[in-house]
Amino acid sequence: MDVKDIKVYLPDTMNILPSNIIQTMLTLLPMRDAFRTSILSRNWRHHCVNIPKLQFDDEMFKGSNCNNLSVTCKLTHVIYPILLLHRGPILDFSLCISELSSCYQIDQIISYLSKKSTVKQFTLCFRVGDNHKLPSSFFMLQQLTCLKLQNCAFQPPSTFCGFSRLTSLYFHNVSITCKVLLRFIVNCPLLTSFTLIGDEKHLLGCWNSGFVELFECLPLIEYLYMSSYPVQCFATGDMPQKLPTLLDRLRVLNLSRLCFAREVQLRSALLLVTSSPNIQKIIMKMYYNQKEAVSQTAMNLLDLQDYSNVNLDHLRELEITNMSSVKPELDFVKLILAKSPMLQKVGIVLDNQVAVASEVKMLRDLLQFQRASTKAEIVFTRP
Repeated sequence: MDVKDIKVYLPDTMNILPSNIIQTMLTLLPMRDAFRTSILSRNWRHHCVNIPKLQFDDEMFKGSNCNNLSVTCKLTHVIYPILLLHRGPILDFSLCISELSSCYQIDQIISYLSKKSTVKQFTLCFRVGDNHKLPSSFFMLQQLTCLKLQNCAFQPPSTFCGFSRLTSLYFHNVSITCKVLLRFIVNCPLLTSFTLIGDEKHLLGCWNSGFVELFECLPLIEYLYMSSYPVQCFATGDMPQKLPTLLDRLRVLNLSRLCFAREVQLRSALLLVTSSPNIQKIIMKMYYNQKEAVSQTAMNLLDLQDYSNVNLDHLRELEITNMSSVKPELDFVKLILAKSPMLQKVGIVLDNQVAVASEVKMLRDLLQFQRASTKAEIVFTRP
C-alpha cells in the first residue's frame, strides 16, 4: 500500500465512526486542532460546527495569523463568527485571553449564549482593566453546573434566584457584597466545590457577620478554597470553636496566604478544620513576614483552648508551603499529628527566609511531636 492509498483510506475509516465518538474526540483536542480536522472530509466539517466545547484562549490564537490581532478584533472577527456558524448545543464555553478587558462585545456573546440556553460550564476571565459588570442576560444561564469568573462584577437583578443546578463555583476577584453572595449561595443547593479569592477592592461592604452563615449555606460542600482576605473579613468578632453545622462532607480544604501571626486567621483555620470531621486533605499556603510580630493571643491560642474532643479520623495528608518557624504554625502541625490516626504524609516546604538554625530546631521539634498515626511521614524541604 503506497502513500496515496493511505491518504484515501484514512478519512473513509474515520468517517464511519459514530457521531458521539467523533464529538468526544474533538472535545478532547485543543480547539485550534479540533477545527483543523475539518480538512479531513465534508463530514468532519459538519462535526466541527457542532463541537459542544468552545474554549477561546491564547493557545487557540498562538502561531496563527490572528495572533497579532487586537482582542476586540479577535472577539468580533473570530469568536463571534464561530458562534454564529455553530449548529449544535454549546455545553462548555470558556473565554480566557491574556489582554481581555471589559467591552460590549462580551455582553453580545453572553446574550447569544443565553438564548441557546444549553451552557452547563461557563468560564470568563478578565486579566486587565476594570471589573466587567455581568449583563442581565448572564443570569439567564439556568443550565449552569460549573461557573468560573475572574475580575467580574456580580450584581444580579432582584428577580434572580440563583443557579439551581450549580455544583462548582470559582470566584477570583469578583466584586460582590456579602449579602449578595449569601443570597446567591443559598440558592445553589447542589454546590460541592467553592473557591473564593478576593481582596478589599472586590469584597464590598460589611462581611464580618457572615462567616457562620456562609457555611450553613454549604451543606454538600466537598472542596473549599479560600484566600486569607475573605477568611479574615468573615471571621472578625467572636467565633465559636466549632461551626453550629458541621461540614461533614468536606474532603479537601485549601487556604492560601495565611498568616498565623494574626489571631483571626489562625482561629479561622482552626474553626474550619475542627468543623470538618471527614476531611481527607488540608492544603495551606502561608504568608511569612519577618517584620510582623506574632500576637500574644495567637502565640498561646492552641495551648489555652480545649481540643480534646477533636478527631480527624479520615485525614490522610497535610500540605503546608512557605512555612516559617513561628510557634502557632508548629502548634497547628502538632495538633494535626496528635488528632489524625489515618495520617500518611505531612509535606512541609519552608519559606526561603527561614534561617538554617531555625530549620534544624523546627525539624527536631516536629520529630518529637506525638503522632496518632505510626505511618505518618514528614517530608521537610526548602523551595
